[in-house]
Amino acid sequence: MTEQRKDNQSFKVSLKEKLLKIEEILYLLISLGLLIVFGLILVDGLFVLISLFDMKDISYGVVKFLDKILVALIVVELFYTVMVAILEESAIKCVEPFLLVAITALVRRLLVLTFEIAHPVVYSAERITFYLIEMGLIGLLVIIFVIAIYLFRKIRR
Repeated sequence: MTEQRKDNQSFKVSLKEKLLKIEEILYLLISLGLLIVFGLILVDGLFVLISLFDMKDISYGVVKFLDKILVALIVVELFYTVMVAILEESAIKCVEPFLLVAITALVRRLLVLTFEIAHPVVYSAERITFYLIEMGLIGLLVIIFVIAIYLFRKIRR
């Protein structure tokens, strides 16, 4: 009976090691994909920056360029999160980078909303109300995530 238990335990350890190796390979593939996406976003942002000088409405071009930069920041934060997941033993350390990604994404949406409010296609009180509600919720989420990062760092010390 003891022999069978040792074999069973040995099999579990071997399986766990193989699965962890597969997980590491998948994280590396994801990292490579994120680096490629980051490069493509930078090239696209460069084209937007170059075409900025030919646009009639420069504010639209600036917001479009800023949008590309913020998306690039989100990709970099995701890359950092994957690297933390690969290099660190504790998965709890991945929480802070995800919160930073969330804040960056929320700020990006807030900037796009601000531009849409400043340059509306159709003036509608209902649409403006929805925009303002969304902006308020985004602001609340940013505050909550900042508090979460503060508490996370305080607890970690």
